[in-house]
Amino acid sequence: MSDKMQGGAACEYEGKDFGANYTDSCCIDGYLWDLDSCEEPGGPLLEGGDLPCPKCNTLEYLEQAKEEAESCAFGSVAGSGGGFAYTGESIWLAAVRKAESLNPDGAAAALQKLGVVETLVPGDGPDGCTVHRYIYYGEGETNE
Repeated sequence: MSDKMQGGAACEYEGKDFGANYTDSCCIDGYLWDLDSCEEPGGPLLEGGDLPCPKCNTLEYLEQAKEEAESCAFGSVAGSGGGFAYTGESIWLAAVRKAESLNPDGAAAALQKLGVVETLVPGDGPDGCTVHRYIYYGEGETNE
């Protein structure tokens, strides 16, 4: 069992964060654990602890999403339901929506602290990318 799992404090967040179409994650000590990773009912969770919780660890959650959004122009995920395509911008906007819905005050404070987020999308710029810039200050955001 990971050191991050010791103590067992949780904010009671549960979500769909490990790729299942059902609730497959829970928060323990501010990080998400895979509910499908125990070997026996009621046993310890063996996978997870690396993803910040969007509800109680909102700043770190958005920092991680920012890093991904600023380094990923586009990609796709295949799935039994046909899969989906994503861009750095769609990663960022989904993370912001999730954080704001679970922790409005924490998300607002985190966005102000982050300040500027430069998401990548396919385009005519260098390496086939264009930057969409989100600037967070005071109330709301602007998009350039």
